[in-house]
Amino acid sequence: MKRLLLLLLVLPSFVTAQEKIGNKIYKYGDLYHSIEGATLISFDEAKAKLMSKTLEYFTDAGAKIKSYNSLFFPGSEVSEDAFAKTLDKNNIKTLISVDVIDSSEATMSRTTSSAYSSVNNKRERSSSATNNGWAGKYKANSNSSSGSVSTTQNVNFITEMSLRLTIYSKKDGFSAPVAVVEGRATNGSPDTKPDQLARRIVRRMVKALVKQRAF
Repeated sequence: MKRLLLLLLVLPSFVTAQEKIGNKIYKYGDLYHSIEGATLISFDEAKAKLMSKTLEYFTDAGAKIKSYNSLFFPGSEVSEDAFAKTLDKNNIKTLISVDVIDSSEATMSRTTSSAYSSVNNKRERSSSATNNGWAGKYKANSNSSSGSVSTTQNVNFITEMSLRLTIYSKKDGFSAPVAVVEGRATNGSPDTKPDQLARRIVRRMVKALVKQRAF
């Protein structure tokens, strides 16, 4: 990504004070009115659904939010000059970068069972005399059985994830972060996908931003 966006990954050395502002959510810097005007958000690790939910959370909170991919083609190289001109053209006042800064993984052995049943039918023929002659008669015998089959497989899943949300303002030319929010979430279920865990953190972050009157 272009040099300007690379700055979004850097935490300034002057930021040292950490404050808890929500459930496993912490801030650095001053969040008050830190997100103003048209805002562009970059979340490289987000798939389509996660990005859509992220935009939804910010929009519901009152932010005028746009995805980075709505202005720039994903994966394309953009010069710093072209990037700055695009921001001006779209009147972008705030930049937000969201990054996965840490995650932990575990392996769980999962056993699943599936039941089955089968029926074997056997037809036996006998003959008897009737007024109309010989007639065949059948007697059906059946044997049934049932059981289950167990399958064990190893499942890898994310047990903990941490995200960092960095805010930049046009007021100082997007030169340094004005505030940083970090959050994490733990997970004990192999059925929870990484995107679901990330959505949980982003939702908590936005909730904390609202309480801090960032918008």
